[in-house]
Amino acid sequence: MEFQNVCTWLVAIIATSASSVTVQVDTAVKRQPPGLKSPMKVWWAKELTPDFHIAGRLTERQIKYASEAGFRSILSLFMYETNDGGNFGGEYLPTTAEAWATAHMAGLQYVALIGGNDDWTSIDTIQRFHDVLPALRKPILLHCDRGYTITFVTLMHMANQTRHNSSFEPKIYSHNFYKITGAMGLDFTHDDMKEVVANVTGEPVVEKPPKHNCEPEEWRDFWLAHPISKNWYMGGQVRKCDVKILEQTGFKAIINMRLGVTHNGQPSQEPTALLNVKDEPTTYGNSTTPPRQDLKTLETNKINEHHSSDYISKKSRINYETENPLEFGDDIGYNEDAEEEVVMKTSLKYYHIPIPPNSTFTASMFSQIRDTLIQAGQLGPVMLHCSDGRRVAYFGVLAAAIHEGHDLNWALKRVQELGFEVSPDVQPDVYKMYCESFEQSHSFKNEEL
Repeated sequence: MEFQNVCTWLVAIIATSASSVTVQVDTAVKRQPPGLKSPMKVWWAKELTPDFHIAGRLTERQIKYASEAGFRSILSLFMYETNDGGNFGGEYLPTTAEAWATAHMAGLQYVALIGGNDDWTSIDTIQRFHDVLPALRKPILLHCDRGYTITFVTLMHMANQTRHNSSFEPKIYSHNFYKITGAMGLDFTHDDMKEVVANVTGEPVVEKPPKHNCEPEEWRDFWLAHPISKNWYMGGQVRKCDVKILEQTGFKAIINMRLGVTHNGQPSQEPTALLNVKDEPTTYGNSTTPPRQDLKTLETNKINEHHSSDYISKKSRINYETENPLEFGDDIGYNEDAEEEVVMKTSLKYYHIPIPPNSTFTASMFSQIRDTLIQAGQLGPVMLHCSDGRRVAYFGVLAAAIHEGHDLNWALKRVQELGFEVSPDVQPDVYKMYCESFEQSHSFKNEEL
């Protein structure tokens, strides 16, 4: 794709009144919805450019998911030694050697850049990053512990290229760097970091760079979330291990917009992510097609026929997954009851607001759930999720905007920064819902006055 000469995208949108509205988006390029070919599996990957996507430390399942979603390489900023296996809410985090073996099995290139005690802010680290890139197939999933340091190194590489290579795109300058990272909920505004940025870009130190407003400050302990604004966060399907981390990080509520086991009196379980199985929009079969998790259907929908059974587990006798209890799946699909049961054992408040995946979004729909969303947002940090982040992005941005007193332009800007474009031509139903909901909100305020 062609990149613009500046890092901030300008998106022209025609408002319902036929007047032109310009929305300034603080991203390096025009972002796409998270997840490449499988948003249900890698909704947590944050796109910097089509070639560079950011993540925290990965489990073996997430490495396999990355391959199935279309990533071709993984770059870990740090090496994790033999005694440095970790865990995330009880889910094992592999060492570098184990991660390399899993990536190799999945058909991915894998490289670790520096040791745990090396200076990740140094020019030497940026040079190492630059030197290794030509050997890696793209797109690349780049990760560190929580997505913080690797974002810095990647953007500083791009800034260094901007400074020394006039044809490099997209260009990164100091002011764009702070806007981009602020929009991602990352803070590099400390004096020592500002000096590093200035040294790399060759520009004066930015004295008062923009800073994110995320609450809590250490939200990235749950690095998978996409910050919307202040205490509002969104994403795809959370795992059992995520619930514990969300509670420990300081989140107060989970809002689940996936359908339950039944909806309007009919079976309504949504599909769940399965290793080596293609994402499918439906769970149930019909008179001619078996259900998605029927063994014959799973066999037909395998992503890679050549994987060994070890790709699933050492104990598996087949090379595809039939159930995914880690993400609250049962023998049919996603089971919302199972998620509620786990969340209710914690201090987190649980809200279930079922929204069918293929809904036409309307202001009437939002008005029915608005008070519940605002109530949850008033508790503190809240995590909204669906299967892949799309539903909660549209509703979460709108709820945050109204809760915090923002306008339509802010909402259109923020939802695009998350990778979901909304305009009269792209998702016109969502655009209309936004326009009408802001009009209604304005009317409510006038009545109160």
